[in-house]
Amino acid sequence: MDSAAYLAFEPADEDAVRLVAAALERNGWTPILAGAELRNPENLARLVETIGKSAIVVLFASAAAQESRWLPREMAAAINNGRPIIVVRTGDLPPESWIYATLDIANSVDFRGGPQTEILARIVDLARSARGRGRVIAMLNIKGGVGKTVLAANLFAAAHLADKRSISFIDLDPQHNLTQYFLSPGERNRIRDRNHTLYGVLNPRGGNSLNPSDFGGVAVPLTRARGSKQPNFELVAGDERLFEFTLDTRSERDKAEAFTRFRALVSALRARSDAVIIDANPCATFLTRLAITTADHIVAPVRPEKYSLTGLNMLEQVVREVRGRSLRPEEFSVLLNGVNDRTRSSEMGDPDAITRDEIAAAPFFGAALLEEEIPYSAVLRSAPTERIAANPINVTAMMRVGGRPAKEALTAAAAAILRRSAQ
Repeated sequence: MDSAAYLAFEPADEDAVRLVAAALERNGWTPILAGAELRNPENLARLVETIGKSAIVVLFASAAAQESRWLPREMAAAINNGRPIIVVRTGDLPPESWIYATLDIANSVDFRGGPQTEILARIVDLARSARGRGRVIAMLNIKGGVGKTVLAANLFAAAHLADKRSISFIDLDPQHNLTQYFLSPGERNRIRDRNHTLYGVLNPRGGNSLNPSDFGGVAVPLTRARGSKQPNFELVAGDERLFEFTLDTRSERDKAEAFTRFRALVSALRARSDAVIIDANPCATFLTRLAITTADHIVAPVRPEKYSLTGLNMLEQVVREVRGRSLRPEEFSVLLNGVNDRTRSSEMGDPDAITRDEIAAAPFFGAALLEEEIPYSAVLRSAPTERIAANPINVTAMMRVGGRPAKEALTAAAAAILRRSAQ
């Protein structure tokens, strides 16, 4: 349903909906109109699945929408599935409207003056730009110790260096190891002093809150290459204070606003990048939900060891719970990391083959297992250290690992993930 557009509205706005649907259809979209068949308690799962598989969602905001009991559910489904939402204002809204509290309507389309040609064209342009943006990829596994952070850095450094991909990283882990991997202590301190970390993005108010108009400039360039034609390679730095959003120290209002602000950040980054890579914390928290609800694709790194499939099954359950629908294997990539480790005991047989066969036989993740694998490397196995944080690009294993197989494996795996994420 790559060209499907779900139009969420109440009957009072049907005339405007028909005009917008016709304009979208003329431009290659398949409009799906909200109706009684889907808005049935018995069909709730089908409604969520329809919205989750649509490329975009268009909300018609009016007094009737404000009183709707179905539109808040549909917007929740769209948000939980990371669907871009275009707000078309067909009427006035009260200041306390749930639409203001739930959605970022700074770029809403004002349809109150009628179906002018330029208004319809703007809706079509917004729909086209939403579908044509870079992919959002979350590196995620509920099980820790799989090499997620170091692998994320090196996979997409490989994509940047070998295939000239524009990459934006978001460090969503309170431990902010990805930030420590790429930036020196001095640079981290300067970024924090300027309030240019993810903590400033998520904070909705107060002295540590970053203005949404500054979200586009919060990322730190990770290359020192000169020239405007160079593809960007950048990082939105993490911050240990993100722990506040994993505990009960933040109100539901703060979390709701953080949710909207994070979506705005991701939208700004994906508009200029081939891929936005979210390095998420290895557990199920509010921050994990941010990653899941904005990701087009999830990469689950797995080490060849016992309990690998248990971690994957936990991940599938968490994602299904957040998105509120059955999942498709093509939404995931499972990547074996650390194969051919000669330092590992082989008393129980070949752990690489055992893990590979176990995942391949799994009903859900078998179709998500990549053929590409990452060989064991001391660099990829090690934790970030201050001594390798002097020159961001050059400290990655893409540049430091001497063996050609490791470099080629990183490049091939990154290309496979990007292809799969575009499905």
